[in-house]
Parts: sequence; C-alpha cells; structure tokens
Amino acid sequence: MNKKLLVIDDQQGVAKVVGLIATTLGYETRVLTCPMRAIDVFIDFHPDVVILDMIMPEKDGIDVLNEILLTGLQARIILTSGFSDSYLRLAEGVARFHANDDIAVLRKPFRRDDLVAVLQTSSTCGDRERSVAGQSNPQQGAQLPGDCFSSLAMAAGPPNP
Repeated sequence: MNKKLLVIDDQQGVAKVVGLIATTLGYETRVLTCPMRAIDVFIDFHPDVVILDMIMPEKDGIDVLNEILLTGLQARIILTSGFSDSYLRLAEGVARFHANDDIAVLRKPFRRDDLVAVLQTSSTCGDRERSVAGQSNPQQGAQLPGDCFSSLAMAAGPPNP
C-alpha cells in the first residue's frame, strides 16, 4: 500500500512540483493550496506525511499544525518556510507541546534532492517504526522511532543560509 502525502502550501507552483515528485516516489498525493480547508482534507485523507508551509494567507501554518495535532491522528509533519526560522521554531514548539516528535524542517527554497531525501526518510521511518514496535526487545543498534528525523537532518545537509 502506498504512503499518503498531503501538501499544504499556498504557492500553487511549489505545491504542484512537490506533489509530482512525491508521486514518482510512490506516494498517493493530495495538494491543497487553501489552508482554510486543510483540517477537513487532513481528516478525510488521513495522510502518513504532511508537508506544511508556515506562511499562508487567511490561516498560517501554526494554526493548521495545531489543528492537525489536536485531531490525534498520527502523521509525520514536514514544515517548510522561506521566511525567518522563528516560524519554524515556533511550529516545533507547538509540536512539542502536543508531544509530537515526528517533525522535520525543509527550508525554502529547497532542492529536489532535499525533498526526495526527506520523503524517502519519512517513508522508511514508518516501516522501521512498525518493525521495531512489533519486537518486545529491539536489537541494539536498531533505529527507534524518535531517531528517524535526526538521521534526516544529517541526510539533508546543513540548512540553506
């Protein structure tokens, strides 16, 4: 079964390209450019991964993130922003408040390789979590669920200045 990706970004061109790349990686993808509909689409689609832009008109990414986390539905969240890192740090704080550690950051502008790395890591982390969670005593050296995005940070390289 394919993983599901929901892209929420008011920039139609960016959202469309992200959706196309994700589709080539095997994701079932929905693209949403209207943040006002984000929570309804999230609940109906129930994605495994959400790519969420932080700065959008009408409703910003912080509000959308909070609403997503309040649903209790599990999803990996990839935050994007081309503006100040303060929005990304605030979003990470909101996720911590909700006890959600499945957060990654992809700073705009990002390269195709960076997007592919974050999506591939998101895809393999979910599989790894299920296999580790099913074991009563995971083997030493097995990657635990919380480690997935720390390995992603190393794979994606340093942030763009």
